[in-house]
Amino acid sequence: METVEELPQRELIVLRDIHVSGGSTNHAVVRQLIRDGMIVDGECLELTADGRRMLVRGSPSLWDTAA
Repeated sequence: METVEELPQRELIVLRDIHVSGGSTNHAVVRQLIRDGMIVDGECLELTADGRRMLVRGSPSLWDTAA
């Protein structure tokens, strides 16, 4: 897997959903994240160490700054 510096917001949202609920309805992004080694598909979807690292790195872009 090549090093990814930053993920698009839609991929970060799917990583967040998987972290919170163990699943996502965005199957195309899920397949891409599995290929990229960010998640693994078992009984439920789980973040890999790389997936957790990218979620933490990209989490500021998910914060609601409107408040």
